[in-house]
Amino acid sequence: MFKKILVVEDFDSIGLGISAVVQNKIGADEIVTSQYCDEAYLKIKRAKQDGAPFNLLITDLSFEKDYREAKLKGGKELVEKLREQGISIPIVVYSIEDRRAVINELMEIQKIEAYVLKGRNGLKNLEQALLAIANGDTFLSPELKNSVEKKNLFELEDYDISLLSNLAKGYSQSEIAQDFKSQGMSPSSLSSIEKRINRLKEEFEAKNAIQLVATAKDLGLI
Repeated sequence: MFKKILVVEDFDSIGLGISAVVQNKIGADEIVTSQYCDEAYLKIKRAKQDGAPFNLLITDLSFEKDYREAKLKGGKELVEKLREQGISIPIVVYSIEDRRAVINELMEIQKIEAYVLKGRNGLKNLEQALLAIANGDTFLSPELKNSVEKKNLFELEDYDISLLSNLAKGYSQSEIAQDFKSQGMSPSSLSSIEKRINRLKEEFEAKNAIQLVATAKDLGLI
């Protein structure tokens, strides 16, 4: 079982709830909390250097901004930094984020052990996640399974990356059509570009082009 656990959550009440679940379910010897991802990263690095590494990380994804300047602005950046550094600590993400693209990226690329959706059954599912990880399994909140495990027949192409990059530059659909025509890219008609953008918004569960671009940036696509 996990004896030394780090909980990264900026709201005290939620952090206390998580700590209580961890203590009651697996009886950890030491539970350390942090409200900042930069601080959490340094704690993990220092603990490893001191020969007393953390056995488990539980982190939210979104953190409110305050007076402190942050290099790691959220839990996703923290997870990516740890994996880049080759730190293979088991990770549980506990978040209200329910976009399939974000969850897939964390589960399939960053190889986190569990993704638990905050909500009515959040702490109950967190208990199940801890037991699953202790048994060498992964865990995904039941509310998310249908969405995340749905067969995805959509293949992202170079065309889509160019389209997203132009949207990120603030180009209108008409301007993108003109740019594609000048480069000999096909399809370049306004109707085709509009349909492709709508398909991308559907795939990435974005309500508008701004959210679509933000998600693409979060996933490192552009």
